[in-house]
Amino acid sequence: MKPETPPVTIELLTPAQLAKRWSINPITLRRWRRLGRIQALHLGRGIRFSLADVERFEAQARE
Repeated sequence: MKPETPPVTIELLTPAQLAKRWSINPITLRRWRRLGRIQALHLGRGIRFSLADVERFEAQARE
């Protein structure tokens, strides 16, 4: 019998949440996504941003 693997939890942010976090216009966020500056996940018709990717982006911006 295999030991049970704990579920993986990925925290996701909506475009509105991320725009508010960064104090930018959601249109700017959309433009950055299209330019490839920030990665996004497409879930059905929605867009979500991984909190891990967001924190990585913020760390690179501080360098």
